[in-house]
Amino acid sequence: MRTHKFSFSYLPLLLFIAAAGIFTSCSDESSPVSSDDELRSETYTYAFNEGQALDDDGTGYRGEHQRNLSAELVIEEREDGNADVTVNLRNTVSGETYAVHAHDMADPSTTPNGTPYNETPNGDVFAGGIDGNGGTASLTNETSIAYDELINSYEGFFVVHDPLQDLSTVDLTTYLVLGVFGQSLDPGDSSLRTESYSYGFNEGQLLDDPNTAYDGDGAGDHPRNLSAELIIEERGDGNANVTVSLMNTLQGEDYPVHAHDMADPATTPNGTPYNETPNGDVFAGAITGTGGTASLTNETDIAYTELISEYEAFLVVHDPTQDLTTVDLTTYLVLGVFAESLEAVEPNLRSTSFSYDFNEGQLLDDPDTAYEGDHQRNLTATIELNEQIDGTTEFVVKLDNTIDGETYAVHSHDAADPETTPNGTPYNETPNGDVFASGIEGTGGEAMGSNISTMSFNELTREYEGFFVVHDPLQELSTVDVTTYLILGATAR
Repeated sequence: MRTHKFSFSYLPLLLFIAAAGIFTSCSDESSPVSSDDELRSETYTYAFNEGQALDDDGTGYRGEHQRNLSAELVIEEREDGNADVTVNLRNTVSGETYAVHAHDMADPSTTPNGTPYNETPNGDVFAGGIDGNGGTASLTNETSIAYDELINSYEGFFVVHDPLQDLSTVDLTTYLVLGVFGQSLDPGDSSLRTESYSYGFNEGQLLDDPNTAYDGDGAGDHPRNLSAELIIEERGDGNANVTVSLMNTLQGEDYPVHAHDMADPATTPNGTPYNETPNGDVFAGAITGTGGTASLTNETDIAYTELISEYEAFLVVHDPTQDLTTVDLTTYLVLGVFAESLEAVEPNLRSTSFSYDFNEGQLLDDPDTAYEGDHQRNLTATIELNEQIDGTTEFVVKLDNTIDGETYAVHSHDAADPETTPNGTPYNETPNGDVFASGIEGTGGEAMGSNISTMSFNELTREYEGFFVVHDPLQELSTVDVTTYLILGATAR
């Protein structure tokens, strides 16, 4: 079980403080030279808390507040030498009250929760609630602290708390702004995290068992080039969006994609190591194929860290070309562990061959359909079908005992009702080039030709009904006179 839990160390914060040199008596920004008739002021800007203060996105804000809030700290000298401290908040939520505090730096060994600051804010510097108005809202504290002290000596943190959740002085992920008092904080990269995982086609690699691989010999007939990507994206509230993308989908087919919680096989109805009912809170949906890449997103109410580190489940993509089952792993196009990539492996592509002897009328059991011509009667043929990863089929024809230099027309003719064809043939006289229609040059021995059929391996070997014909190159081609056929057989049978 993966059990990564977030824990925050204040050591990086201390190191940050030391590097910034704020324990010295000098400000990081020069103070203007005052004159009798000129009061001084300094302005500092603070970007939203993306963890950039500590260079740790784990300390970035997690909550439902919009991440466009920013702050401005203005320190102005009064005529008595003391300072006014004004905080301006931009992009506030109307009606919400923002707790804004200065927290004195402190020795972590002396504070209740080991924080490097006093959790009780310093109201003499700044501690107040700023009422949001949907835009810019401000509050000023007229301090009794010398301007020079605040600019050059005061050591503290500047914090804007989230009004949309309970106030905490310990959990940095609830801070909309976190910076050093009197030091500007530049914007940081988004602290929202994302992880992606890739899944190869189910060739049995998850369980290292070929018996669990997708079985094209079964009822399914999906190309083996489908793959999946799982993307888990953190939202601002700390919960996650789960997106599944499928590559090389079939146009118009609906792919059931499920997260199945792991379970004790002794407790499940069919002894599966997972609950057969998918977990719709994580992901359970149908992705409609586009002929390319198709995606679906579920906006979960589950924490990003839980899905990444703790959730134990299987990710399954079911085959849309056959009935859905949650038991037969050989129907799964993708089978992997949720939030763990599954490498693609060599595809289990099928191959088969069919042999054809010379046409002696045996196909129709009629000697009147046997070959009549001058070609030697020792010509034979072989069809070899090789499944391709994209679902098409390589169709290879080999002819033995050919005549050197002669071109053999080799065709597959779709079976047809003789009552519908012009000459009463039990096939369409126009060959089907999507299966095979080509000329093969004789060599005096073995000759070969091939093409890629758009039909799947299963379609050709189980469903397609056609006639396989090798025409005689020594006489005029005819698609009616079967006695001119050197080979006459059923295609892929």
